[in-house]
Amino acid sequence: MSFLKKLGMILLKGTQIAVGIMPIVQQEFPGNKPIQQTADTVTAIAAVVTQVEVIGQALQLTGPQKLTAATPLVAQVILQSAMMANHDIADPIMFNEGCADGAQGVVKILNSLKDKVPVVEKG
Repeated sequence: MSFLKKLGMILLKGTQIAVGIMPIVQQEFPGNKPIQQTADTVTAIAAVVTQVEVIGQALQLTGPQKLTAATPLVAQVILQSAMMANHDIADPIMFNEGCADGAQGVVKILNSLKDKVPVVEKG
């Protein structure tokens, strides 16, 4: 199975988990939109990482090159997030480092997940 297919399945499973627990979280914390917005932001960053991985494989980019490609895209996701509302960036270098750290963190999370291989019974 290709990396992209595996990653797509992992992202789908993660989304299913998030969607499955969201009603419980919303029941416990009614009117708490930041939880949903955070989940949307993390999902968007995971999508960026996945897209860069696919393009990186096609272009045979190294890990650091893929991180360099992903960082400005992650920055755009962060800039559009609710977290940035009414805030200006005081230290652009630190902001970009944080975006790179966020991208690398999502890569580590995705790489830490097990592949789910269906068990085929012999009979």
